Amino acid sequence: MTEQVRRATRLVEIERRLRSNPRGLSVRELAEMLGYSARTIQRDINVLESELGVPLMEASGRRWRLMPGTSPIGAVRFSIHEARAVYLATRLFLRHADERDPDGISALDKLADALPPGLGRFVRDAADELRDRPANAAHTEHIRVLTTAWADSRRVELHYRSAAHRNVRQTMLDPYLLEPSATGAATYVYGYSEVHHALRTFKIDRIAEAHLTDEVFTPPDVAELRARIATSWGGTVVGDDQFDVVLEFSAEVASRVAETNWHRSQRLTPVDDGRLRFEVRLPSLLEFVPWVRSWGDAVLVVAPPELRDDVATSMRRASALYN
Repeated sequence: MTEQVRRATRLVEIERRLRSNPRGLSVRELAEMLGYSARTIQRDINVLESELGVPLMEASGRRWRLMPGTSPIGAVRFSIHEARAVYLATRLFLRHADERDPDGISALDKLADALPPGLGRFVRDAADELRDRPANAAHTEHIRVLTTAWADSRRVELHYRSAAHRNVRQTMLDPYLLEPSATGAATYVYGYSEVHHALRTFKIDRIAEAHLTDEVFTPPDVAELRARIATSWGGTVVGDDQFDVVLEFSAEVASRVAETNWHRSQRLTPVDDGRLRFEVRLPSLLEFVPWVRSWGDAVLVVAPPELRDDVATSMRRASALYN
């Protein structure tokens, strides 16, 4: 290994170590970690700061750290198979984005440069597709405010119009998590709402105003929240109820239904004449009902009664439209 390669490797590793230690590290600590002299590490820090433009600052106790709010994302290298996984993720992102996302476009452009050329050009095509989507400046501003608040654990003054009420309501929100919907082009923010005194979910498209405040909050462990989200059908609606759903699919669509793992709790059981019994436990039916309706007369709702009545009523209304 040449001296130039050793130095480049060392510079990358110093930046990585500082990025993973927000409180900072001393020159001596870095020297011990990397196995070089303190003088060598000090020269490398000078190069990072003065020649490469890495935003460093010397904190108390002669510790070096990245300036708050400027932590860059380190360089990433992908194998061809990792690149394929990333490419498929970009396609899902594009399918989810029904409006132009300037930050998404910039991210895709950078990602295209980082991927092997054979796959990078497809990611660049995805960025061009996103450029052609209609712009929504308000949505972009709102999601940027929420992203900053989420990353920095800062409270947000939120003005929100729910689906059930036309009037705009105001609350202070501690954003815990941003999550895309699995069933539509929507993004939701989960957090503690001061008005409701409880965890609430807000659809970003329904936000009228979002203002970042200087108030900070202590973020909770979101493992339990993620576990609750995972029990929902579309990945967004969190409920405290429990619905044991039983459906029967016709033989014509049974194989198509069985090809997909729709939900972590699902159970599939073949029944007479090639039909398929589908059982699932859900905390809410809100996102599930449209999926059931989409199968038309190829599915029969066995339970629960409220779902059966809802679907039967919608089928009768649809039939009346065509008669």
